[in-house]
Amino acid sequence: MSSSKPLIIVTAGDPFGIGPEVTGKALKSKAIKNKADFIVIGKSLSSRPAGRLCKLGGEISFENIYKAVNILKAVTGRPKALVTAPINKFSLKKAGYSYGGHTEMLADLLKVRSPAMMFNAESFRVVLTTRHIPLSKVPKALTKEKIISAGGLFYTALEKCFKIKNPRVGVAGLNPHAGEGGMMGREELDIIGPAIRELRKKFINITGPYPPDVIFRKLYAGDIDGVVAMYHDQALGPFKMLYFEKGVNVTLGLPFIRTSPDHGTAFDIAGKNAADPESMIEAVKLAIKLAY
Repeated sequence: MSSSKPLIIVTAGDPFGIGPEVTGKALKSKAIKNKADFIVIGKSLSSRPAGRLCKLGGEISFENIYKAVNILKAVTGRPKALVTAPINKFSLKKAGYSYGGHTEMLADLLKVRSPAMMFNAESFRVVLTTRHIPLSKVPKALTKEKIISAGGLFYTALEKCFKIKNPRVGVAGLNPHAGEGGMMGREELDIIGPAIRELRKKFINITGPYPPDVIFRKLYAGDIDGVVAMYHDQALGPFKMLYFEKGVNVTLGLPFIRTSPDHGTAFDIAGKNAADPESMIEAVKLAIKLAY
């Protein structure tokens, strides 16, 4: 390996999903060929049918990540990053793991208390305050501390990793019309607003809360550089509508860069050579860029 290039560890994901396929296709792409040294971690299960939600898929998914983390912890003195192909939380559960996904798994293995999920495509960037929880539980799960943590990690990443000078970050409200002064909910007054005021003590260009139906238009128009969203689909609805093929998930708060495609295991097309590798290619390209 050449130490002048970044080391990119790629995990092939659930072996019964499209992870191995998009991994193989991505690594053949001219867009990333010879741009880094790659180590691919995965298992070939050609004798077993694809498209299976099963315990074995969950076991291998965890084993891949465990190996990748240990390699990355041991590598020093050169740029490095992790790119993860999709895994399935139900297969993980069958294997005895209760993780909601890669973010929670990596946080546990690395003893990171408060990571954040960011999504990136071109200049459209969003971060989640809460992640994989039912919508009915979001209001109770939303805290001032979580917004401050996600907002701070996001602002720092935009500034240091994405090289945006004095990034303009907007914070979404939770309720329609950002609560309409308390008429449609008090989260903006009691939780989100105080969190923004605290964040502004260090990051002056964080503003809000903005009505959720307005803030993503501001981001798309280039009036702001990123959005702090309150829950999963608030961010991923507009993001995937625009960038489903090119979106990349970035985990903030880890001791190394981690990216992944923004889609799942797609068991329904696994093994049919029908998976589009574009999001995986973008994930590898971004990992190489951010690793430096």
